[in-house]
Amino acid sequence: MKKLFLFVICCLFFAAMNVNAQVEFKPFRVDLGLGYAIASGGGGLVLNLEPKYAVIPQLSVGLKLEADLIVRDIKIDDSGRETIAEATAQGISSYLATADYHLMQKSFRPFVGAGLGVYQIAAAKASGSSSNSELTGEGSSTNFGAMFRGGFDVGHFRLVLAYNFAGKDALNSNTGFFSMTVGAYIGGGKRR
Repeated sequence: MKKLFLFVICCLFFAAMNVNAQVEFKPFRVDLGLGYAIASGGGGLVLNLEPKYAVIPQLSVGLKLEADLIVRDIKIDDSGRETIAEATAQGISSYLATADYHLMQKSFRPFVGAGLGVYQIAAAKASGSSSNSELTGEGSSTNFGAMFRGGFDVGHFRLVLAYNFAGKDALNSNTGFFSMTVGAYIGGGKRR
């Protein structure tokens, strides 16, 4: 966590030194991101793709396609003769209409954004011990949800912090999660 904090501070320092005039960017781009999901009692992997178009220089709209694999509610009981463990695994795919507002049009571009759309959630709850294991529940659901995010672009690098409100899964577990993704984008560079 210290390394991440130091990296973000260095990026902010670099951006502050690179105070330049307004820059005009190409309107179409595709964002690619990979990151970590932080969920109650666990975590997982985030992978996303988002084509977008800048309708005005500061405001871009797009379609975010994301796949998340999260393991949560991990419980381990080591008090008896054998160790018993249980956890819930969720595979979440989301399709969201998004909007991002860039706070400035310079090389360092912080932004805030939101998205609305559909979350498809497959969930399974399993428990096991050294002598046996069993699947105690599984199911899938489709929910309408929302996402709020903030972050920055520097060059073609992108850092995003987001929270997804995805509703409940078929096992009646909450599926909301916080994510941090790093990535790059293709297109959308400075106009020459």
